[in-house]
Amino acid sequence: MSHIAADPRSRVERLSRRSRRMVAAATLLGLPAMFVWSAIWTGTTVPTIVWGPVSFLLIGVTLFGAFLLYRYVRNRADMPGAGLDERERMLRDQAWILSYEVLSVVVVLLVGAIVVAVLGFGRTITIDAGAATAGALCLGVLLPLLPAAALAWLEPDLPEDA
Repeated sequence: MSHIAADPRSRVERLSRRSRRMVAAATLLGLPAMFVWSAIWTGTTVPTIVWGPVSFLLIGVTLFGAFLLYRYVRNRADMPGAGLDERERMLRDQAWILSYEVLSVVVVLLVGAIVVAVLGFGRTITIDAGAATAGALCLGVLLPLLPAAALAWLEPDLPEDA
């Protein structure tokens, strides 16, 4: 009779770095993709029966990914970081730095696109209620998620015997 010890880690904790990176990217892109899909859909003849499931699928990607990332990170991305060892604190700090870098790049690209549209092409940009709601939801959902996604992105794979 074979006596094999069960792995005490959960499946989420055993996700490979590649899998975690795919989850992080899909999570951060799901909600903005839903708003882009909705904006594109309104100008087409695609039936409503197609719009709804695709929209809910994209929202679900963000929701499921957020739960998965938060489960993997387990409060290690929080700033106070009580109970973290030196390596975990270093990874947490790197994750926060990466979060600020990603946020800075996104803001610079958005401002650049607005400047090019207004000054380069002479267009007028109006922010309607739909665009304001989309922006507020993306900021409200994705901004708090950035440190957890960055930590899951940066953390190396666990050794096989750990």
